[in-house]
Amino acid sequence: MKDNFMLDMYLAPHVNTLYSQIRNRALVQYFSPYVSADMEKMARAFNTTVSKLEDELSELILDGQIQARIDSHNKVLFARNVDQRSVTFEKAIEMGKDYHKRTKALILRGAILRNQIVVKSPPREASSGDVSMPVTR
Repeated sequence: MKDNFMLDMYLAPHVNTLYSQIRNRALVQYFSPYVSADMEKMARAFNTTVSKLEDELSELILDGQIQARIDSHNKVLFARNVDQRSVTFEKAIEMGKDYHKRTKALILRGAILRNQIVVKSPPREASSGDVSMPVTR
């Protein structure tokens, strides 16, 4: 299949990148339901050596695609425990701050409209070759 893609003059320059992204996504999806995974079994499943798999996984960890750590001695990949409760609280606080900011902006806009505060921009001048319509406000 890869050979057919390499024959396409538009797709050929991107084939290797696409294949590596597909492989990375497969690694992420393979590991996602587990708390830990044996890298030897993963290497057999992905038809590679443990050392190459370890290099690929370390790249994914550094890129932030997998939240895990590698036990190089025992060849085990462990998922990092993320405290869902604290993540939820942090999201709630961020949403509250955003709501507060937007509310203040809307109150300010309402006060500006109520008091008819208008800032007019200077009239635009037509440049050569441009046909401009008069600006009315």
